[in-house]
Amino acid sequence: MMRCLLIAILACLAVAAWGQAYGFHTLSFGSGKDTRFEQYSLRLADPDSAQNPMLWQGPLTISSGGVSCTADVSLVTAVYAGAGRSFVIVLSSSGSNAIAHFVELASCASRWPPVRRAASGAGVAGNRLSFLPVCEGGGKNAPALCTAGRVYRVKNDAPPAYIRSESYKLTAKELGVGFAGEAKIMNPRTPRALIVH
Repeated sequence: MMRCLLIAILACLAVAAWGQAYGFHTLSFGSGKDTRFEQYSLRLADPDSAQNPMLWQGPLTISSGGVSCTADVSLVTAVYAGAGRSFVIVLSSSGSNAIAHFVELASCASRWPPVRRAASGAGVAGNRLSFLPVCEGGGKNAPALCTAGRVYRVKNDAPPAYIRSESYKLTAKELGVGFAGEAKIMNPRTPRALIVH
């Protein structure tokens, strides 16, 4: 019995470690410098700061074996890569929207159409792409109009898939109440958060 339990625990740990090793991670970019990932060199143009860039005007240039291509992305906030993946996830912003682009490393072509969401921010962890919920308006006695967060599963061979249960949990964690789509919320991001109609 003890041996079976130990084998089960080790199997779970191996699966968790494999998920972390093969998930996406953030690439670090410096001003005017290439970033190496596997056999590729990636460079983002026109950072907002030479010392501590947080936003790049773009584009993204990818080189390998003396051949390079350019992905037409702008206002880039982060680039995520994963071991053995044939594409990178490029996050950018446009007004109140966060946008995820899926850029092929070998050609700079779009692997899938970009995902654009109204969001207060976006990020990638493991194989999950998350858009944080965002609220507009509201006040002392007025509800805010809020857009729920969205979580997607990212695979190598299929377009990003929306995960309703994880999206609901993310929204509840961030805003204090869970919902899908849009909702009017009194006191969002507080323990007194309440959906009103």
